[in-house]
Amino acid sequence: MYSSPAWLRERPIAHRGLHDAAPGITDAPENSLAAIDAAIARGYGIELDLRLLADGHVAVFHDAELTRMTGARGPIAALRREQLAEHRLPGGHEIPLLRDVLARVDGRAPLLLELKSERAGEVGPLEAAVFDRLSRYAGPFALQSFNPVSLAYFRARAPTWLRGQLSYDFHDDRSIPGWKQFILRRLLLNVVSRPHFISYEVGSLPFWATTLTSALGLPLLAWTVDSPQALARARARADNIIFEGLLP
Repeated sequence: MYSSPAWLRERPIAHRGLHDAAPGITDAPENSLAAIDAAIARGYGIELDLRLLADGHVAVFHDAELTRMTGARGPIAALRREQLAEHRLPGGHEIPLLRDVLARVDGRAPLLLELKSERAGEVGPLEAAVFDRLSRYAGPFALQSFNPVSLAYFRARAPTWLRGQLSYDFHDDRSIPGWKQFILRRLLLNVVSRPHFISYEVGSLPFWATTLTSALGLPLLAWTVDSPQALARARARADNIIFEGLLP
């Protein structure tokens, strides 16, 4: 039976770092080094998003497009490292690379790293780049993705690395065919990804599929907990939370 580390079950995880969605706490933007520093200072785990750049570097950035966080137009995937430095997050903060984050954290907090490849036509380049970086990192971390095939990549190459299957009820997503939503919502491809834990949207809980995986011993993380009501719901139904906008 798999035994999960205590931090995965017990330490609240700051969504995209402890960022400006937490009024009065910090003005750091999401996925920034400042948001990471703020989370470390309060003893939280840190959830971050990973995207592949055109030159094979890995950026810490949530959206496929630059617009919301930088005001620029175009996909972040079209940029090279040198071009990334020309774009800034709110407040003038830089968009960090994964290598910058690993050097900054240096084992001081557990990292929950989401691979943004759920709609990618090809699995491999992002996963290979992340594998290369994390193979040289000694601190605690886990990987998660909506894409079971992405997790299967790490199952084959680094089976002891913690893998988490992300999912929810897909009620607001018309970009994914209904048949695929049916499969992903019900975690039916866990046979492919073989996750060590499940990350499920808090508003989609409870759900029989997560009840079953919990009964099988897999920790359940609830995301994104951003209100007292969501916090109460998560505490009643999950082992741990991925949060923003409040301090649990």
